[in-house]
Amino acid sequence: MRIRVKLMAALKEKSPEGDVLELSEGATINEALAAMKVPGNFVHLVMVNNQMERDRARELVDDDELMVMPPVGAG
Repeated sequence: MRIRVKLMAALKEKSPEGDVLELSEGATINEALAAMKVPGNFVHLVMVNNQMERDRARELVDDDELMVMPPVGAG
């Protein structure tokens, strides 16, 4: 299956080519993050199809859009 990916801010450099990630059927958010080599502690917010998702074990389906935002710091 293929999902669309939007990695924000410092994570953007880990975006797959064309912002599309190929995964096996039934892959989870955690598996998608691992495939892109995004460490879990670098993830603050995950959205699937414009809905906040707290469960990173959620299975993704073909053509889902996964948006990931890292923690933001201010000084």
